[in-house]
Amino acid sequence: MRALVYERYGPPDQVLRLADVPRPEPGADEVLVRVHAASVNSWDWDQLTGTPLGRVLGPFKPRHKVLGADIAGVVEAVGEGVTAFRPGDPVFGDLSEGKWGGFAEYAVAKTGELARMPDGLGFIDAAAIPQAGALALQGLRKRTALGATSSVLLNGAGGGVGTFALQLAKAMQAHVTVVDRGEKREALLALGADRFIDYREADFTADGQQYDLVVDVVARHSPGRFAASLKDGGELVVIGGRIPTLLQVAALGGFVGRGRRQRLGLLIYKPSPADNLELAQRCAAGTLRPIIDGVYPLSRGAEALARIGSGLAVGKVMISVAE
Repeated sequence: MRALVYERYGPPDQVLRLADVPRPEPGADEVLVRVHAASVNSWDWDQLTGTPLGRVLGPFKPRHKVLGADIAGVVEAVGEGVTAFRPGDPVFGDLSEGKWGGFAEYAVAKTGELARMPDGLGFIDAAAIPQAGALALQGLRKRTALGATSSVLLNGAGGGVGTFALQLAKAMQAHVTVVDRGEKREALLALGADRFIDYREADFTADGQQYDLVVDVVARHSPGRFAASLKDGGELVVIGGRIPTLLQVAALGGFVGRGRRQRLGLLIYKPSPADNLELAQRCAAGTLRPIIDGVYPLSRGAEALARIGSGLAVGKVMISVAE
């Protein structure tokens, strides 16, 4: 089968190559999926280029030679003891707790990583959902009483997580401020954002505005600066960012702002087929939609990874494996 492989850290145009590799075989409680589409996530970029976060799984060399966690496709074969799925079932899910390998024509997945695709949902849209959609949903759940009087700020709103979170927050009638680079302004306002901040021109923690919930995908501020942007009783949910910021929020978030009943913390992401299915059903019903920046064939996978690394993508970058 064809797969995008790499053996050392580096930029996509130097280390990624399309190669013929053996087709994997499903073991007990696993299924073999004929991949139709895969999503490119920032975690793929981190592992490809060897950022500090990307080296957690492989300090000196990549742990997975084939990246790609979010997939959608059709069950080709099932392993011993599998009863939840059978060949021909359309499925999607996040393989990041398993073997990865989604940037290939076939991938092996544990049955607990997958959900059945709802009728009316295409493979590209299904593959766009798992990591980004579940992170957005789980982040917003930290604030259970979001409604018409709630104010939300999304930092790094132009990516996959942010575009899902924006739509989900607006569905709850919250007032949503988005922060990203100026090139994404019109796209985010068209998606329903009430206010846009270009982070290159203004610092949202220093403009005096305060929010009930701040969801930060690219966190770079200290806990004290974050606290200044929260209302009394407000909450910060950090999904990603620089390692020093993540460590500071993890270590000090429970102490900063305690007198104002603020909560500052990291989101511990848990892949969830149940969350994925909930989001997929909304997409199939037309009340939510994955924002697709571009779709690349597997043969141009290096370009898809480079697009993520550029920071210019609005929404999801996708790979179509069934060329």
